[in-house]
Amino acid sequence: MNQAILLGRLAPLEEPSNARFSLKLKISEREILGVRTPHLTRLAKEFAKQEDLAFLDDFLLYPSVCYEEVILAFKVFGLLKLDRSTTLAYLEKLLPYNDSWATNDALSSSFVAPKKDLDGYWPSIIRYLDSPNPWDIRFATITLMCCYLTDLYTPKVLSLLSAIKSDHYYVNMGIAWVFATAMAKQRDLTLGYLKKGILPEEVRKKAIQKSIESFRVSDGDKAVLRSMR
Repeated sequence: MNQAILLGRLAPLEEPSNARFSLKLKISEREILGVRTPHLTRLAKEFAKQEDLAFLDDFLLYPSVCYEEVILAFKVFGLLKLDRSTTLAYLEKLLPYNDSWATNDALSSSFVAPKKDLDGYWPSIIRYLDSPNPWDIRFATITLMCCYLTDLYTPKVLSLLSAIKSDHYYVNMGIAWVFATAMAKQRDLTLGYLKKGILPEEVRKKAIQKSIESFRVSDGDKAVLRSMR
């Protein structure tokens, strides 16, 4: 899709007040038009159906892009039915556009292909945990949370993430989010990681806080967690 045509589709949906609010949330360093997520989701479904891979091919040639264009590309990517090798090839091309907590979580939540092929995608996802780019690490972390907190994979996920040492705020908050989610799903396995001395203290405290705030964690377990602070 020609970029001018795409921006023409977005223009009537722009809300300056929403753009100002989004700036306060620091969702992106890119230009923000203020288009709300439901509109982007609707457009992504349309473009995935009508444009297919051509939408992504054109997007990758745009000289510069705004926040909403990135989110659209991520959503379209998640909707396309591609084989694993093609999916991973396009993921590699799209990851450089992932540069904020909001773009990251949009990409990870859209990337649903691993759910149907856990073993096949596992090596390709966990390799990003060793990336020098903190947003690659955050991407892999949240993708593991979205797809791999299963009986088989949760022990592997928690072991890998417990070994990560980072001074990047959003990497650490992503890891804490995973442990809080795992606490609701795999209580006995996760609780041991939340003792002092295993996780970085910033991660541990945030994971406990998120677990206590979760409606999926029992009152009894919340009391235990409070005693571990």
